Amino acid sequence: MKVAKRYAKALFELSADQLETVQNDMQLIKRTFEENPVLIKVLKNPTVPASKKMAIVEQIFGQKVSAATRKLLQLLGQKDRLSLLQDIAVAFDRLYKAHKGIKEAKLTSAIPLTDDLKSKILAKVKDITGSNQIHLINTVDPSLIGGFILNLDDLRYDASVSGKLAKIKSKLEA
Repeated sequence: MKVAKRYAKALFELSADQLETVQNDMQLIKRTFEENPVLIKVLKNPTVPASKKMAIVEQIFGQKVSAATRKLLQLLGQKDRLSLLQDIAVAFDRLYKAHKGIKEAKLTSAIPLTDDLKSKILAKVKDITGSNQIHLINTVDPSLIGGFILNLDDLRYDASVSGKLAKIKSKLEA
């Protein structure tokens, strides 16, 4: 991951004038890897020649990404490091959000959030962090029974029914 961070930092510094465009490219790359786990396996497979990997990446991202991102892809292809692409995209995203002051909050709830509830949670997170830019990622996990779990930086707030039941259980066992 250290190597991926170095590539991400270099790309971040070199693309200062087109930061939004490259960020959009990195988001596209992240989504592509999330939706196609087989692609990760192919790029990490040492038996697949580097030229074949480059052809695959070029076919997928080719004209969909900016010139700066294409240069990165070519450099990674030449050095047979395309397997780092997903990690580079994640590291670049972190650098971009830190630069823009965007905080990422992960909320796991028992049911999908309504717009009203989502806006209330966003307002509360903005109060906690002091940041006006919050990117809320909501996932649904019915095993929580009710309530939610909020992860923000190093903070974890568990207001789920299953979490409360687990606390009660541990107190009874002690």
